[in-house]
Amino acid sequence: MNRWRGRAAQAELFARPEGVPLIECRVADAVIQVFERTGPYMSRPGPNRLIVNPTTAGLRVVEGGAEHRLESLGLSRVAATGSVLEVEGRTVVVDAGAPLVVTCRATLPPGVAPGASVSFESDAPVHGFVVVSDRVTAARREAVDESI
Repeated sequence: MNRWRGRAAQAELFARPEGVPLIECRVADAVIQVFERTGPYMSRPGPNRLIVNPTTAGLRVVEGGAEHRLESLGLSRVAATGSVLEVEGRTVVVDAGAPLVVTCRATLPPGVAPGASVSFESDAPVHGFVVVSDRVTAARREAVDESI
């Protein structure tokens, strides 16, 4: 989380039933579901910062550029097209209207570099990490309610 918190997307999280690990949220102009990886009590409905982390079998380079696009393909799967912002190993940050921190299972194809246009379809589930602090070294605080 610390590595990618600067690439968190602005997201609107929707309410969810207790104990459900999937968060439904609006990111860019798409309503998607992400598997919350930061614990059930880190997210609150409303505006939040969210590291959206889809995994894909592979990226495709789009010649000539393409319009940014993010859409749901069903339960916790997305399709996206966008510009590459950053590459680190098999992780590529793609601006698809909002930043997506995409993990690629295969070796990246030639041409995947900042400024290139790429598209992909994700595996399920798309992981989501709610960023509750801008401080990289923020310690987790435990809230104790002794009124019970």
